[in-house]
Amino acid sequence: MIKKIFLLITVVFFLSATVFYSKNNSSPKNIILLIGDGMGLGQVSTSVLFSKNDQFKKFYTIGLVNTCSADNLITDSAAGATAYATGYLTNNAAVGQDPQGNNLQTILEIAENKKMSTGLVVTSSITNATPACFYSHVNHRNKEFDIAEQFVHSGVDFVIGGGSDFFIPLAFGGKREDHKNFLDTLSFYGYKVFQDFSEMYESSIIKKVAAILGHNGIAKASDRNYSLGDMTKKAISHLNKNKNGFFLMIEGSQIDWAAHNNDQEYLLQEMNDFNSAIEAALEFARKDGNTLIVITADHETGGMSITSGNIKENKINLGWLTKKHTANLVGIFSYGIGAESFNGIQDNFIIGRKLINYIEPKKSWK
Repeated sequence: MIKKIFLLITVVFFLSATVFYSKNNSSPKNIILLIGDGMGLGQVSTSVLFSKNDQFKKFYTIGLVNTCSADNLITDSAAGATAYATGYLTNNAAVGQDPQGNNLQTILEIAENKKMSTGLVVTSSITNATPACFYSHVNHRNKEFDIAEQFVHSGVDFVIGGGSDFFIPLAFGGKREDHKNFLDTLSFYGYKVFQDFSEMYESSIIKKVAAILGHNGIAKASDRNYSLGDMTKKAISHLNKNKNGFFLMIEGSQIDWAAHNNDQEYLLQEMNDFNSAIEAALEFARKDGNTLIVITADHETGGMSITSGNIKENKINLGWLTKKHTANLVGIFSYGIGAESFNGIQDNFIIGRKLINYIEPKKSWK
């Protein structure tokens, strides 16, 4: 009898250990990170309560993120995105570098070393702080001409965003004063370069893609006939051809711009646009079965809250405390393989480390 009990305990322990081990050591083939720039819990609340296409209610693995930077209670987008991209805190304005100015390896660079495909889809310039932190290394986010040059050598497989001003010279309608045309350089390096979304969307593309769709940011959601969801679908269809998987970062960049302006209508439209990207990512992940989706924000902007409204009439009134960033915690929503790692309250750089360790489990941290 004692032997049977001992055997039963051994089997139960073995099975428990096996489940625990597999749960904590299985890695997704693909990672899709969606960042709502400036998207705090107030902004998410507007989606949950008033958006007809709200996607946040589909998530059951939810946590909170502390967004402080290395040198400030209130982060900027550069330090916030660097934390997610590298797993390390840095000072405000630094892009892909630590507080001492040393370059930090990014998750995108690690993914490329693992022969994964990589992509960036944003509604800002691709040289803006958040996307830049995933492939660039400069001591200040304002060095967008340098960031553009670094992008040319980054190896990113698929990118959609704005920023032609930083890639082409004055003579061709850009703002570069050094006469360099990096869109031509991208073509030389094997990229198919587009400056029109419809042309890119309808193309069957095998090579790398750089769709640069605006001088700085691309048009507002309300001013274009395609959505961030459409951009996301195209990116996924391209990147998913790689048997080694892919890493894709998608940013709803202009959520932040709307909040800086305390512009309610602009904000609601950009949140709806961001929802379309979440929907596209979820649709893929559910069919694929081997993808991790993580949705979060680099920081909150505006100190926004819902002050009044009527759910039945879909009317909402927003209040604002500031036109700047705040230190409010932001939400994190995850789905798929490894989603359970993002429960609870965590620092932003810890989120970065967990994402990176799914791609490079042996990476050590200082």
